[in-house]
Amino acid sequence: MRSRAIVAALMSLPLFAACAATDEGPTPWDDDFPVGDPNINDGAPDNDTLPDDNKADAVYPKQFELGDQSPVQSQGSRGVCSIFASTALVENLWIKAGMPVAEADFSEQYLQWAVKNQLGRFPNTEGSSSDANIQTVVRFGTVKEAAWPYETFPWTASNDPECGEGENKPTKCYTNGEPPQTAIDAPKYKLPSMRWINTNSIKAHLTSRKTGVNVGLDFFYQSWNHRRSTIPVDAELWRQGVVTYPNAKDKSESAMHRAGHAIHIVGWDDEIEFPMRDGDGKPVLDANGSPRMEKGFWIFKNSWGTASFGVDHPSGPGYGYLSYRYVEEYGRAAAAETPPQVGTQPTNPEPGGTPRMYSASPAASIPDNAPAGISSTIDVTDTGTINEAKLTVDITHTYRGDLTVTLVKGADSIVVHQRSGGGSDDLKTTFSLPTLAGKALAGGWVLKVVDGAAQDVGKLNSWKLDVTTR
Repeated sequence: MRSRAIVAALMSLPLFAACAATDEGPTPWDDDFPVGDPNINDGAPDNDTLPDDNKADAVYPKQFELGDQSPVQSQGSRGVCSIFASTALVENLWIKAGMPVAEADFSEQYLQWAVKNQLGRFPNTEGSSSDANIQTVVRFGTVKEAAWPYETFPWTASNDPECGEGENKPTKCYTNGEPPQTAIDAPKYKLPSMRWINTNSIKAHLTSRKTGVNVGLDFFYQSWNHRRSTIPVDAELWRQGVVTYPNAKDKSESAMHRAGHAIHIVGWDDEIEFPMRDGDGKPVLDANGSPRMEKGFWIFKNSWGTASFGVDHPSGPGYGYLSYRYVEEYGRAAAAETPPQVGTQPTNPEPGGTPRMYSASPAASIPDNAPAGISSTIDVTDTGTINEAKLTVDITHTYRGDLTVTLVKGADSIVVHQRSGGGSDDLKTTFSLPTLAGKALAGGWVLKVVDGAAQDVGKLNSWKLDVTTR
């Protein structure tokens, strides 16, 4: 454990922001550390506008942790934490879909390029957001790590004269150039969809979907026991991966050098607790002179490697504990749907094709709390092979968390919505259907809507299929 004298010496060093710390390259105790992007939640909706997915009678265990995780990675000297968190989620989802853990290794290097060049977001900064990253995978896909291995250090003028010091450099400086032919030709692995979720719904998602949740956060240096904090930090908490709620001084000091960070939440512990600290790094005491404790923490997978942060965490090196209250007040959460089972879809469908649209407007009431539900059929006589397909539904309902929506075509039965959304009204959205790529277009398409709980009712107003065929 480092002494107080060392911590005091660290306080005299110049500040920099979060979003990196690694095994390969700099660690939080080194001088060379990149500036993170404070706009980590760019485009995120206000948490209060998102539905609460918890049922009123939901009871969760005191401790919970997912499996199906790929190894902890290191982002090196680059401020790309959200890329690593998003890739961790993609790997988790593909492992859940049946891909062996050893094969679920996707390219952060490629995703960094694709976000900025294919989606067109964050072109002149090193950072990005969970929303942009996951939407990129949904729309364009990502590739395996071997197709374009990650480069630990950012490009400088030694790589390209345009990538020297200063801001607003060309996009290539933030992506380390263009993808090699191996990445261009590689199969592209997509996800069906993504969505923002209320941070109060994280437990509901983890237990119902059995997949992780990405969270982007405002960064507070002392809370993370970060080397560049201007106020005292605790090296032992750093080794345990403990991130507590920020005190007032930490908030004000960190606001002068704003930064962001992104992590992948995989579980929680309601019972674990750690001492609260003041701006001088001392325990906060109660009226009896006893240390006040903060209780209840998320378990998360970080992207700072396995040699420093969280080396003593019980889930393994590189994992951490993150304050519930911290996430509730300063986090935004995003999740994605599990892809079809491995081997059931082509990962790289042919681009383009002939666009076609089919619709129905049944305007039919959905039976309340009835397993048979309601069905609507579209008979398609056009021939062809599906390249890409999307389903759009317009359902009015007073509690969309009661609904299960399934699209059936022959032997294919695709659940696009399953009892999520809590007490929010209506389900009016579009779903990607990657599992249908390569299937025949002609035939009967059946949309089935089931209301699985009593009291709340609704109506299937309309639905449509948008497909391209080859």
